[in-house]
Amino acid sequence: MLDQKKTTGPRTEGAPALQKLAESRLIDSHDRMLCYGCGYGADVSWLRARKFHVQGYDPHPPFGFSELPAGKFDWVFLIYLMSRLKTEEQRRAAITRAAGYVRPGGYLAIVTRHWAQWAAGSGLEGREGALAYFRGLLDAAIFDEAKVADFETDDRAVCLLFRRSGIYQPRHPVEWIADQETMDAVCTLLRGEPILALDVETTLGEPRTLCTIQLGIAGRTYVIDALAMKDLRAVQRLLEDSAVEKIIHNAQFEEQMFAKHGIRIHNVFDTLIVSRKKHRKGVEGGHKLDDVCERELGIYLDKTLQTSDWTTRPLSPAQLAYAAVDAEVLVDLYRAFTPPKPPETLSLFGD
Repeated sequence: MLDQKKTTGPRTEGAPALQKLAESRLIDSHDRMLCYGCGYGADVSWLRARKFHVQGYDPHPPFGFSELPAGKFDWVFLIYLMSRLKTEEQRRAAITRAAGYVRPGGYLAIVTRHWAQWAAGSGLEGREGALAYFRGLLDAAIFDEAKVADFETDDRAVCLLFRRSGIYQPRHPVEWIADQETMDAVCTLLRGEPILALDVETTLGEPRTLCTIQLGIAGRTYVIDALAMKDLRAVQRLLEDSAVEKIIHNAQFEEQMFAKHGIRIHNVFDTLIVSRKKHRKGVEGGHKLDDVCERELGIYLDKTLQTSDWTTRPLSPAQLAYAAVDAEVLVDLYRAFTPPKPPETLSLFGD
């Protein structure tokens, strides 16, 4: 059913779908957001009042949001815009332009009250029909996942979510280690490496529990099931070995986690600190690992599994890939931050 409610002026309240997205924790205060075709900016104001990082864009002169967006966004919203565009060509053009601002792994969100109209245009019934209609206006090779948000809104709108492909996947072999003997042998072997990437996954609630330990070297990543290990002395010898440089992002967290097990980490290269020093005068984005990887390596990480349940065994394939990626990219960041030294000029001696 179409929502036939008439308005006498511009909206002053944020769309109910935004409140539902916030309540469901699908949007996060760290996400970069763009309200595309935002009109007078009611949704922009609603998000900013709740400390979300959001930019508005609408090129029409009366609205005051004519500055072109810069960079890529985790969320790009098209809210109540489709019904204002009278032809399918106009809708396709607007969606294509908006989609260009979505970062890999990010979402294009179309919120519309007129979902029955779009469903009819797809030849299907219900909200899935509306999803099919707008999916037909997108490049399926770029947006490889589409779904209807699982909530109801007061204005009977539907929220359609399209996820952009292109997030970074592990490129090197990943070895899952769940027995003591293998872990001890691997830790001993890794003491011969000059550099070692280190990352962990933990429970979310305090006191946090160490669930996995990720160790990365050039060409291979090891993911250790910390919950299955009764003895971490081999890990201790590795992390306290000053001959091995440990690459960590925000090393303070890892140091706190291993301190609970009586383990100290020696010879640390903290990519968070290095990024802050490199960009002392400010930079677009921040210094979270995904921000740094996007800026320094041109790759995009998917952080949606960061808050998943890391006590579950076995880990899902997606969780294992997520854990491995963070260690793998730290090796690449180390190389980006420490380029090889130029060869020394050889002195030429005469007779």
